[in-house]
Amino acid sequence: ALDNALSLQRAEALSVTDDLTGLSNSRYLNLVLRREEKRSIRSGRPLSVLFIDMDGFKNVNTQHGHMAGSRALVEVAAVIRACARETDVVARFGGDEFSVILPDTAREGAVFVAERICDRIRAFRFLEGDGLDVRLTASVGVATLPDVTSSSEELLRAADRAMYRVKDTGKNGIFVAEKGT
Repeated sequence: ALDNALSLQRAEALSVTDDLTGLSNSRYLNLVLRREEKRSIRSGRPLSVLFIDMDGFKNVNTQHGHMAGSRALVEVAAVIRACARETDVVARFGGDEFSVILPDTAREGAVFVAERICDRIRAFRFLEGDGLDVRLTASVGVATLPDVTSSSEELLRAADRAMYRVKDTGKNGIFVAEKGT
């Protein structure tokens, strides 16, 4: 019975964890986001979300191969995780996209975390263990509830749209979603 319980526990953990990075996956991100939305509305406390896309990451795979690209994603995940608090949820959304849920965090705090992530990624030497010195940058969209919307689904979409605003204006930076953007 204990073996079955442990197997079930492992299966549940795997269903919400990204295989490559060990971060939460998008399924878990959406579950937590809905829970945090309810908590935010109930408590009147803000909730922020970051949507992060690695700029030009396709070049890492093209120039160094997919195995090196996978190792670089693991390093990116570690850099982002190190910038977050214990109470934040860091997830790999898919490919080279990540998201961070920042409970009890207003826009200013979310921008601070987003800037720290961008700075640390810009400064990090990726794939040093492979004898390489790959430099990367990130585009980060920031959205805060209730500033932008009252829906967790729309909050994530707003952060995603904000990230694309960064992409459209030269990459390597942050854009904060406003109501209606």
